[in-house]
Amino acid sequence: MKNDFRMQYPLWMMGFIIALGMFTYGISEPTTKVINTEMEQSIMIEIGSVDGIFAVGSVILYFLMLAGFSYQLMRHNKQNPTQKIPFISFRPPEYLEQDEGMTYITRKASQKVYTFMSWSLPILAIFAMFSPLPRFYTVWGILLVALIQYVIYYLEIRKHFKEETQ
Repeated sequence: MKNDFRMQYPLWMMGFIIALGMFTYGISEPTTKVINTEMEQSIMIEIGSVDGIFAVGSVILYFLMLAGFSYQLMRHNKQNPTQKIPFISFRPPEYLEQDEGMTYITRKASQKVYTFMSWSLPILAIFAMFSPLPRFYTVWGILLVALIQYVIYYLEIRKHFKEETQ
């Protein structure tokens, strides 16, 4: 079951979310300078060296992960021609419901994620409305909620897959 894409998918999404968080950190405090004269009109944005390393490094990491994810997805689709997962879809790939057992596992995991979202999103909205903090903290809050969602989903399906193998 370790090689099952249903177990790997949430881990990939958590990695993408962490890379986006690193990128957000890298661009969180740029220095902006507006030049508006008769001879020149421009906007200059400067990012510090550490912040720039985070920004550029996270973009490189994101594209490397995207290449690895694409390879794993193509490999899964080649090995499972009846259970292909599209690269872009309106329906989340977590809903791999080939049989009644997977339908049950998906339903249980989705219920736990929905319960988490039903209280975390209103709290995040209140934080975003009334917080005097810069807006990238709100972005980090959104990324944290997304990360926790995938952690909940992963732990639930892992628990069921472990029971299945025993």
